[in-house]
Amino acid sequence: MHKIKVVGLALCFFAALEGFAEAPDLLAQLRAELIPQEGQRTAYGIPFSLGNAQHFADWYYAIRLTPEEEARWTVALAIIPAPCCDDNPVLECCCQTHGRICNLTRSAQGLAKWLIVYRGYDAEGVRAAILEWLRFLVPNYYMAKALEERGLDPRDYGLESHEAYEACYQQRCEAPLDEGGCGGMGLEVKLAKPPAVPPCCLPQG
Repeated sequence: MHKIKVVGLALCFFAALEGFAEAPDLLAQLRAELIPQEGQRTAYGIPFSLGNAQHFADWYYAIRLTPEEEARWTVALAIIPAPCCDDNPVLECCCQTHGRICNLTRSAQGLAKWLIVYRGYDAEGVRAAILEWLRFLVPNYYMAKALEERGLDPRDYGLESHEAYEACYQQRCEAPLDEGGCGGMGLEVKLAKPPAVPPCCLPQG
């Protein structure tokens, strides 16, 4: 009887070890499948880079669409959930219902306009490109969603549930993009947290 218990405990132990070994492998696999890397080429010719968020966001205001182009833009973005508030589409994030727009979705909307006007993309092509851009910007949200869709708990893989990465609902609209925020609400996209000023350089009161 004791021997059976020991064998059972050993099997549980090795199963747990196997699970721990599989966790980073699955995470790496999902990252490779879903998340574009900095500098990776795109089909439309602009490599993935956090620095491009400002250009894309500027295009939101700078590019004017014809009625036909706007219809294509609307169709493309209307069914993509906004990762910052995913019960809203990228076409109209929760901020826009209050007359504002966060820079995460503004960059996606601006890129979509550029793809339609300057690359002639159809709605399906725009949708695919915007999803890639959003996965690049908010990787943890999409990784957590992918794990949950497999019936797995993201916490077992070093992540939180996908809701934890919905920046608008976590009051992180003003946080920089590289910290999982929306990059602010103003014209200037907050890409990264400013470096700390060393004590020696602080103004003396």
